[in-house]
Formats: sequence, structure tokens, C-alpha cells
Amino acid sequence: MEKVYKFFRDNYFYFFIYAFLGWIYEELWYLIVENKIVNRGFLYGPYLPIYGFGALLLLLLLHKQIGKKIKLFGISITPILIFIIIFIITTLVEYIAHYILDEYFNIILWDYSKDFLNINGRVCLAASRNFAIGGTICFYFVQPFLTKFFSKLKNSTKNILFIILFLIVIVDFIITIIN
Repeated sequence: MEKVYKFFRDNYFYFFIYAFLGWIYEELWYLIVENKIVNRGFLYGPYLPIYGFGALLLLLLLHKQIGKKIKLFGISITPILIFIIIFIITTLVEYIAHYILDEYFNIILWDYSKDFLNINGRVCLAASRNFAIGGTICFYFVQPFLTKFFSKLKNSTKNILFIILFLIVIVDFIITIIN
């Protein structure tokens, strides 16, 4: 049981960090593109769960690939393959999330219907490309840093951090539902 708890706790840390980084990305994007600050999420806090879930899914599916060297004609193509896999996975995550929010909750948080190569306004080439670039950067640069940082923390510190971050999101969900 303790192994399951540690797995959940450690991955929740990554979920939260990437949800926060996703929020920063969205805020900066809209500040640059539309010259305004907009809270892009449906929660009050500075995090977007779709980024956390997407990153966690990528980590769970690709963690064994980080050290592998797949070569073609003597050239490592691993980063290219990782980029393509991230492109596909993040596109699927975004499409499914949009579908669920739209069909079951009547919420539309983004609309790509005017963008080039979009599918039902739920995904588009430019957004998928951006997520693949960001995901690849996170996979090769951010995640190794986070893994190293998190491995240096004591278990008691990890537990306290987990409880605080978990409670923050739970309270935010409750307040959002009430309002």
C-alpha cells in the first residue's frame, strides 16, 4: 500500500508542476497574442489540469525512452520520435478533453475552428505543434531537473508538500463547483 501511495504522491507533484507550467504558458500566450490577461482555466488557481494530466500521461508512457538512442543511418532519431509521439498524445488528450467538457458539461474553453487544419475546432495543427515542442522540452530538460530535485527531498517533506498541493486543488474544485 505504501508503494501505491508513494507512486501517487510523487506523480501528483509532477501533475501539479506541469499544470502550473501550462497555466503560465497559456497566460503568456494570451498576453502576447491578445495583449490581455485571461484566466484560461475553469478553476480559480494558477494551474490547468489538462496540462498536468497530459504531462503525467507522457511521463508514464515515455519514461523508459529517455535514455534510449534509436539510430537511423548512424544518426540518433530518438528526439524526433519522442516529438512525434508527444504530438499525437497531446492532440488526443486535447481532443478528448474538449469533447468531454463540451458534451458532458457544456463548457468550451478553447475553439480552434478558425485555425488552419483544425478538427471540429477541438484541435489544430499549430496548437498540437506547440504542445509537442513544449512537451519535448519538458521531457528532455524540465523533467530530469524535477526528478533530481524531488529525489533530494525527504519523505516527510514530500508528504507535507503533497498534502498541501492536494488540498489546494480539492478546495479549488469545491469552490468552483459551489460557484
